[in-house]
Amino acid sequence: MNILVIGAGLIGAQRIQALTANAAVASITVHDPKLKEGTTLSPKARAVDSAEAFGRKYEAAVVATPHDTAVELVPKVAKLAPVLLVEKPLGRSLPEAEKLTASARAAGSRVFVGLNYRFLKHVQQARRLLSGGDLGKVLGVDAVLSHGAQPGYDKSWKTDPIRCGGGVCIDPGIHLFDLLGWLFGGAELSGGLLSRTFWPIQVEDHASLILTLPGGAPANLVMSLSSWQSRMELTIETEHAQILLRGRGKFYGPQRLTVVTKWPWLQPEKARETEFNYGLEDSSLQDETNAFITAAHGSADASDVATSDDALRAMRIVDDCYAKLPRSQF
Repeated sequence: MNILVIGAGLIGAQRIQALTANAAVASITVHDPKLKEGTTLSPKARAVDSAEAFGRKYEAAVVATPHDTAVELVPKVAKLAPVLLVEKPLGRSLPEAEKLTASARAAGSRVFVGLNYRFLKHVQQARRLLSGGDLGKVLGVDAVLSHGAQPGYDKSWKTDPIRCGGGVCIDPGIHLFDLLGWLFGGAELSGGLLSRTFWPIQVEDHASLILTLPGGAPANLVMSLSSWQSRMELTIETEHAQILLRGRGKFYGPQRLTVVTKWPWLQPEKARETEFNYGLEDSSLQDETNAFITAAHGSADASDVATSDDALRAMRIVDDCYAKLPRSQF
């Protein structure tokens, strides 16, 4: 396959390496204004100017640029390739995401969205456990997703409301909103508070949210950009057990999933806890990229990759947060 990649920043570079490692990918054409034409980025990847990049067709394409530039690029790239992978969140608002989706469909292109938390090993295991049905219905969910950003974050494009579209709710919050849809079938915002607790910025760096899952179970979410210990935690209470997900590799700690038995003293023959430890390595972006290439071949085995409809579902929650919730310290 011949793949076009637009953007070679932090995530774009990771996508290029992931595509290079995929045996089905023969060549990768890369365009980024910061790269000199002819620059070799991998054995399969070469940088070209805009005229060459946009002057031909491809079997698939990846758009890995900041939110505001991705909005301009997706309609153009959709005319060049039948399958696109666009890094999350797919637009800066729900209307914008809907417009992008419609423009891609009009061009005859399918859009997938980079929401790689689906491919974390413990998240995949949780999905298998929940879909198996043995744990019974979900009674409630508690989730934490937080980190401390980095010095100078207040001057980053990610804190410019025009360029990014919002604060912690849109990035990285959209990952949690997507997981609520993927694991539980969706969620509706019930209440919460957006606040600016540390960074001198125009968007929220902290959000405390209450959502309702299908069937009425509550989901309590805390998201922050001012937590000096990076955390990803998900606790799922079901009728027959509790599932604890902790970490996501690197600074977040190893990916661990623990299944805690309900009322263990009534079942002394069973282990009170069963733990799965997937270690510090995070292969989610590679695994998602591989699944995208499988999708580009038209295989149904790529069902875990987030579609544009999945991204729209998550973006509806983002828009509700900004339209309905009170704000503190702004």
